[in-house]
Amino acid sequence: MSASLSKKRSIAVSFGMVVDPTPTTYVDSAHKLACRIINYLWNNWGSDDSGLRQGEVDLYSINIPLIEELLADHGLKICQTTLWRNSYGRLFENISGSRKPEDRKIMLPGPEASRTLAEVPESKIPLNHETSPLLFKWCPDMEDLVNPTTNSSLVGSDEWALCNGLASVTPLRATFSEPDCAGASAKWEFEMNL
Repeated sequence: MSASLSKKRSIAVSFGMVVDPTPTTYVDSAHKLACRIINYLWNNWGSDDSGLRQGEVDLYSINIPLIEELLADHGLKICQTTLWRNSYGRLFENISGSRKPEDRKIMLPGPEASRTLAEVPESKIPLNHETSPLLFKWCPDMEDLVNPTTNSSLVGSDEWALCNGLASVTPLRATFSEPDCAGASAKWEFEMNL
């Protein structure tokens, strides 16, 4: 995103972890596939009259599921997709009641670097240190993202492609929106003779 906002060609690559543990042979094959797709995109960059790059697509998002089909001679089918409109549940969890003040850490300069509030004399606690009992931790509810149901997938979206064992290439604008070329009438599959 940073590069595309600086008007540079940009490609993001993500691997979808499906099998745990993921065999390293899947990763090696996914790297090779990603390089083939990147090379193809770079030499066949799409157009978008409303993007930041003077008629070019701002950026591409590539998603490759790490699955056994990567090892097959034919590899994975690659398709252009639209962006999945996903959402999450809560992002933070209130853990105020689950931690005692003596378990909460405070960072101090010098030899007393990290100590619990109970270990630090009150005179050494910085005035701006938050000592209220209200405490949250980053704990996003990503169940729908981690375990999507194929029934909830919008056909043609990047999430649909991953759920169906396909690699996806999604052209995007730097505004997290899709360029005009990603419309329903412009669907295509990669035909790469590499």
